[in-house]
Amino acid sequence: MYAFSMEVPRSSDMYGQVVKALRESGQHQPAERVLHLAVPTETGFRVTEIWETHEACDRYGDEVMRPTIEKVAGAEAVAGGPPPSEEFEVLGLQLRGERVAP
Repeated sequence: MYAFSMEVPRSSDMYGQVVKALRESGQHQPAERVLHLAVPTETGFRVTEIWETHEACDRYGDEVMRPTIEKVAGAEAVAGGPPPSEEFEVLGLQLRGERVAP
């Protein structure tokens, strides 16, 4: 599994617009993503995700997320690449009481 968190210095409105665009395109629930969590912060929002593989996450970012963010927020929103992220190891994950990992 691959997991990360990133602090995004953008408005929660932009987050909502990106999610809406992903839903409208049918690309908001990639099969390889196990978990997506977004929470507000003082400077924007934090995204935490767990994926089956690092490669699947990268592919979704390159093929779906960045083009969608650019469409919603403009080229300047993706010009510098994604915000720095912190990768972490998943020791265990439970969803609705069922053990998912390891």
